[in-house]
Amino acid sequence: MLFFAIATLSGCSTKPVASVASQPVPADRIFAYQPAGNDPMTGTLIVARDAGAMMGACPFAFSVDGKVTAHIRRGESATLAIPAGNRIISAEPTGKGVCSWGNEDKQRRETSVTIETGVQTKVRVGVTNDGIIQITPTAF
Repeated sequence: MLFFAIATLSGCSTKPVASVASQPVPADRIFAYQPAGNDPMTGTLIVARDAGAMMGACPFAFSVDGKVTAHIRRGESATLAIPAGNRIISAEPTGKGVCSWGNEDKQRRETSVTIETGVQTKVRVGVTNDGIIQITPTAF
């Protein structure tokens, strides 16, 4: 009973983590767009996943233009070299058991982002009190 009272008062949404304060996603969980040299036709996309309990046990599959790019856990960030242009980025829970949700497509959230050559763009992935995944721009 006390647990539910604390959870209700404190809320269950996730909390932003600045990319500089996050843990880097290990290389074995980055599947595409790993920074490799100074490709003049790419920009840098930094994806930081919020910390917090909401969906915290589940990694999120982060995709660019429908291609799974990384599996990101809470409090982690990935730095990616993305070809310049308008890109569709998405996040959804991945994994087994409770993380599979039975219908990942229902949980997937997408948004567009413009990647500019030589420019760093930052986004954060979080979860609202209602359990909805959000992808938003961030300055941190």
